[in-house]
Amino acid sequence: MTTDNRMFWMLDTISNPGAVIETYVEGAPSKWRLFKNQPQAAQFPAGATLRFSRDFPKHRKLFDFVANTMSLIIASKKVKDILDSVGVDNCEYLPVAVKDHKDKVVGPEYFIIHPLGGEDGIDLEKSVYDKDPFDESEIQRVRTLVLKKELISPRARLFRFKPLMRKYVVDQTVADALKAGKVTGYRLLQADGWDGSFTNLEA
Repeated sequence: MTTDNRMFWMLDTISNPGAVIETYVEGAPSKWRLFKNQPQAAQFPAGATLRFSRDFPKHRKLFDFVANTMSLIIASKKVKDILDSVGVDNCEYLPVAVKDHKDKVVGPEYFIIHPLGGEDGIDLEKSVYDKDPFDESEIQRVRTLVLKKELISPRARLFRFKPLMRKYVVDQTVADALKAGKVTGYRLLQADGWDGSFTNLEA
C-alpha cells in the first residue's frame, strides 16, 4: 500500500477585506448551471460586467481574487495566466469587467473561473457532513473533511469535489504558483481535516 503525500487546499476568496460582489451577470444563463457541470462559454454574453455591492460600501479595494456571495471564483487575468502556466486545463474563463460602486470600470480584465468536471476524493464514511435535504448526493455543509487522495486525478490542479460543487480546491503546484506570483485576495486552508468554515463577510 502506497501513501499519497499530495497536498490539497481549500481556496478561500470570501474572507478578504476587499470589494464584494453580490449580483450575477445580467443576461447570462442561470447561475445554477455553473454548479451542475454545464459549460457556459458559448452562452456567456459579450461585454459582461459585475459591480461592487452597495451593501458593502466600505469594501472598495480590488484584489486579484474578488470576494463574492455567489460561491464563484472571480479573478484577474494575472490569476488566469498563472493557472495557464502550471497546466490547469479544465476551466472555462468567462470574461467580465468589474465596476466599482460608482459604475466605473476598475478591473477591465477579470474572469469567472468555472472548473469543468469534478473529482472523487472525499471519504464519505469518515468525513462528517450534512447532506443536502433536496439532493442527498450533495453535501450541504462540511464539518470535518477527510480525503481519499488516491481517488483524485494526478492532473487535478484546480477542481471541485463532485458532492461539493460550491467549494474549490487547488493542489500544491497551484498553491506555490499563486504565492510566487504574489496574488492577492485569497487564503488556503488545508483540505484534509477542513472544518467547512470560511470567515463570514461583514458589511
